[in-house]
Amino acid sequence: MISKADSIVIGSGGLGAATAYYLSKRGLNVVLIDKHDIGSQTSPRAAGMVSCVRKSDLMIGLIKDACRKIEAFTEDTGQPLDWVHSGSLKIARRPQDAEVLKADFERGRRMGLDVELISPEQASRLNPFLKPMGVAAAMRIGDDRYFDPAQVAAGFARAAAAQGATVLPKTDVLTVNIAASKVTGVTTAKGIIEGPIVVDAAGAWTREVAEISGIPVPLVPTRQQLIVTEPLDGVRADLPMVRIMDAAVYTRPCQGGLLWGVYEETPRFFDMRSLGAGFDIKDMPLDIEVLRSAAREVRDQLPILQTANVREFRGGIPTMTADGHHILGPASGATGFYFASGCNVAGLSISPTLGEALATWIIDGKPAIDLSPMSVMRFKDQSWSEPELQREAAWQYRHFYGAV
Repeated sequence: MISKADSIVIGSGGLGAATAYYLSKRGLNVVLIDKHDIGSQTSPRAAGMVSCVRKSDLMIGLIKDACRKIEAFTEDTGQPLDWVHSGSLKIARRPQDAEVLKADFERGRRMGLDVELISPEQASRLNPFLKPMGVAAAMRIGDDRYFDPAQVAAGFARAAAAQGATVLPKTDVLTVNIAASKVTGVTTAKGIIEGPIVVDAAGAWTREVAEISGIPVPLVPTRQQLIVTEPLDGVRADLPMVRIMDAAVYTRPCQGGLLWGVYEETPRFFDMRSLGAGFDIKDMPLDIEVLRSAAREVRDQLPILQTANVREFRGGIPTMTADGHHILGPASGATGFYFASGCNVAGLSISPTLGEALATWIIDGKPAIDLSPMSVMRFKDQSWSEPELQREAAWQYRHFYGAV
């Protein structure tokens, strides 16, 4: 058991493993700790979709950088990553969402993305599983892609180890030790590790790790579910992904079938402490009726979702914030305590960029670009009751695609 480190990263999902890799690459002695197997929880259960048309210039710039890092992942880390540059189709079914789509198009074009407003019929020709009935407007995003979600966190963790990081699976962190408002290390179930920097990247357990250390963080662990169908005639790996704005339904090719899911209107939230110390994401209770209801809602546009046989039904627990933005950077009141969380169902795709940005922030004292919109400090004058926080988080979850 290692007893000292320059920095300790708690959680080996995409954000934590990427941060550990980039810290190690900069020469720090890093420990990457997880209470479960490395990269085994929500990250490998994600959809693995990269959406480049985001709601701000900052996020578009960050995701463009993440795309470059995804393309160079194997060359940079020495680890495999299977990805497909498929492009995507964003679909508006209501006039008010068509107006949002126009604004998305203008923002994307200004930021140098390959975007195009097309007719419903053109969209259907690009992906025949999408039918034009009931479609008010469509946008093609050529920059979008998807990847194998199981390879990202595990790949970054292995690459960090190759750089000299110590990787500790199945090691529970009991508390982050803080003295005189400064981090001094962590106490684990296997002993104390001293170190001046701790990154809370514990995914669904982020809040638990922070709060047992006396640091509040306003995010909510939220259930996300998806289906992978059996192989279907006509599915090709390069078919563009589809996102239907108001229904918050998405789909992409996956191993000859379709992977699809929904950001439901009333998602289930979790208090991770109430689930017990031995809880594993694979044991999360699932509800396939949520997906069946979503399939009925888009039956005119994606009729295949109602009839395709289910090969895999899985779920994860991403973390949602009240404003839909990630939480990245230093905590308030404890020098050396950093967050890498609040993924808002889009953390894995951007993890290469956020991991490098946080490593730069830690080592150089500031990130390479202004990331204050992601700082937890933005919440310092906000106080929500738990029901209020959940209500705001649920709205952000359902409206991830910008529907009015």
